[in-house]
Amino acid sequence: MLKFISYSLNVILIVLIAFIGFDKPNNKSETIKVEIKGAVNKEGVYEIENDERVDDLIKKSGGLKENADITTINLSKELKNEDVVIIYTKEEIKELKKGSSSIKFIEKECVCPKIENAGCIEDIITSSESIINKTGKVSLNTGTIDELMTIPGIGESKAKLIIEYRNKYGFKQIEDIMNVKGIGSSTFEKIKTYLTI
Repeated sequence: MLKFISYSLNVILIVLIAFIGFDKPNNKSETIKVEIKGAVNKEGVYEIENDERVDDLIKKSGGLKENADITTINLSKELKNEDVVIIYTKEEIKELKKGSSSIKFIEKECVCPKIENAGCIEDIITSSESIINKTGKVSLNTGTIDELMTIPGIGESKAKLIIEYRNKYGFKQIEDIMNVKGIGSSTFEKIKTYLTI
């Protein structure tokens, strides 16, 4: 009889432990490890929450150095385990442009051929062809800030707004540029001959 009670208590104890263990909410979020290199204050491998983004990683790494160029980086991109984010310097970007009139975006493997850059806007290739094509038009979907600034009336701030719009929505037709803050129909009429998709 005593043996039966002891056995029963053990079973009840096991059931209680299992029940309490499964009933406890899991407050610990899953973490991942990612690496950041280049023009940040503290390069290295960081353990972050699994839903954090490139912008969060940059902040954890002490922020950007003064010479950082983030024109090819999607700051809102969600990171995955073992991602590597490379922040290029303005000098590196300039060096990549040498020998060609422009680049579409920095190639994901341009600085470290064996390392994929998880922070890139998308896996786009380097182009030795000019975005400003033979007709003298600038592509709204691939033009750099400098190229967009060759359009009369488009300064640096408007060029940045065009790129922000492009990264969010893309341009389906040149008329879409009127959706960019500060570019209305009168501006469009003046610049439409300089634009292409």
